[in-house]
Order: sequence, then structure tokens, then C-alpha cells
Amino acid sequence: MGLYQTILVAAATGFCSAFGTGIAMKTDIAWIKKMLESHDKRISRLE
Repeated sequence: MGLYQTILVAAATGFCSAFGTGIAMKTDIAWIKKMLESHDKRISRLE
């Protein structure tokens, strides 16, 4: 029973970690795109 619980906890922890990492990456990519668009607008105004 102890081995089963250990494997279950490890799998749940791995899933949560992967899910959190995916959400963080998606958020960071969206933020980077937003900042690049903002910089493009600023550069266009300066030109």
C-alpha cells in the first residue's frame, strides 16, 4: 500500500507541476507579445 501511495503522490505532484509550468509559460508569452507590440508602436511614433 505504501508504494501505491508514493507513486500516486509523485504522479499528482508531477501533473500539478507540469500544469503550472504550462500556464506560466503561456502567460509569459502573452506578456512578451504585448510588450513587443507596445515597443513597435513607440518606435513607429519616433520615426
